[in-house]
Amino acid sequence: MSVLQARNEAIVNAPISTVWAIITDINLLHKINPGVIKATGRMDKQGEIRTCEMDNRGRKGTMTEKLIELVPEKKTVWAIENDTMGMSKMLKDPRFCFYLEKLGDNKTKIINESYYQPASLMVKIMNALMMKKKMRHIQEKILSNIKSLSEK
Repeated sequence: MSVLQARNEAIVNAPISTVWAIITDINLLHKINPGVIKATGRMDKQGEIRTCEMDNRGRKGTMTEKLIELVPEKKTVWAIENDTMGMSKMLKDPRFCFYLEKLGDNKTKIINESYYQPASLMVKIMNALMMKKKMRHIQEKILSNIKSLSEK
């Protein structure tokens, strides 16, 4: 079972429909997630698969994820299906979630959560020392990018 490892939230001065359109548009993923170079697939229908070409500080690879839960204008949950970067070997049952909450006609709260279980004692130690902090930092950048795109 996955455990919450990182959580961030932001207030976006845009309608929930605008934020939703951005987080479900495969063509914008490289502008949202700082590690994504290119993405293919779909992000707007439960059960769909997306494949991302990644560059993590010069380390390149691919990650394939499945949209396992989708509630329009409320929630998306992605799970890693496979990857060439070692994430699926290090983490058990990884889940990446967005939650949206309408705060007003032109104001939306967006929450980004990451769930997983370290796959070994060494990863558990690495998680405590650095991985959780790095995950929170990535989430902050993702939310900042979504906010910028939404408020244009």
